[in-house]
Amino acid sequence: MKTNNDAPPPPRTIGMANPADVYCTEIGGKLNAKENEHGQYSTCTLPSGEEIESWQLFRRDHPVKK
Repeated sequence: MKTNNDAPPPPRTIGMANPADVYCTEIGGKLNAKENEHGQYSTCTLPSGEEIESWQLFRRDHPVKK
């Protein structure tokens, strides 16, 4: 008979969440997982309906001050 002690440990998370994805959800957007020949990426569908790549949105709204 198995007990809870026999269950494998939950997977460990490493590091922190993607800041661009976190920002998307903080402003009311919906994340969309995408994949192309270069790998995986995410887009954000904003409340207005606009869809933009998550890092592009983050950089647009958080410009680097020079």
